[in-house]
Amino acid sequence: MAKIFLSYSVKDGSDFAQKIEKGLISKGHRISIPVDFKVAGNWRNKLTKGLITADALIAVLTQSALESPYVLGEIGAGRAMEHSKQMLLIPVLPEELMRIPDFLNDVFCFRLRNGDVDTLVDELDKAIRDNMRLTPRIFISHRHRDQAIAEALIELLTSAFHVEPADIRCTSVQGYKLTPGERTSEELRSNLAGAELVIGLLSPDTTESNYVLAELGAAWGRDVTTFPLLTRGATYADVPSPLNERHCISLEIQGNCLELVESVAAKTTLKKRDGQTLWKVAQAANALAAAASDVAVKAT
Repeated sequence: MAKIFLSYSVKDGSDFAQKIEKGLISKGHRISIPVDFKVAGNWRNKLTKGLITADALIAVLTQSALESPYVLGEIGAGRAMEHSKQMLLIPVLPEELMRIPDFLNDVFCFRLRNGDVDTLVDELDKAIRDNMRLTPRIFISHRHRDQAIAEALIELLTSAFHVEPADIRCTSVQGYKLTPGERTSEELRSNLAGAELVIGLLSPDTTESNYVLAELGAAWGRDVTTFPLLTRGATYADVPSPLNERHCISLEIQGNCLELVESVAAKTTLKKRDGQTLWKVAQAANALAAAASDVAVKAT
């Protein structure tokens, strides 16, 4: 489902935002920055990343929020991203008689009526499902000649995590491709910008693909978490700049494929399956290692 950024004024407390958060999570959505989460380190950068990678921005509009430079800044960023990445902006008015601000009078605003948060959450969930295109959580960048490796990688991910088709973009694998009629460059640019993780499948001939180089360069430029993964005998010498500054692992080793599952769990909001699927994960990891080791790939 959708990845959502909740914007609210801390002066109002977090009770109302937490109720919205809990309700939307129960509907299958995920929150980019949990309400009341204590962000360590450079909190502004982390909040900004949480916002720009979200599919939807829900702004709780109270008088305190309209006086907050942070909330107003987040709404302004959301308005800009309505056009750049099709972000859905959803203002919520918790006070029934509150007037819609002039700068949002062209946007449909939801109201809390009679204190009924459950009904409000149902309305928000329906709006999200009806009015937006979901950004994939994982973007797999690869040459189409490495389709078999990409398929094995997706099999590992679907064995280890609860994955919906919208969670992954992989242009060579059925079920995760672009849909007919989409503008390829615009859609892929939007997918990259909103992804939680970019996985680059790197082989000895990766540098021959302008598309892969452009995708990995865009991910680096947008500071999207990127995993460079070596396949078909590739070494660090085959990793294009500036990704060669990052740690790489070879998928030709089954243990590394299993380690990849834990790394994906740490860097995305995908939910892991229960322990009963461990044998399937091990089987999929073995198949991925075999596919990544196969140098007899048909040239495109």
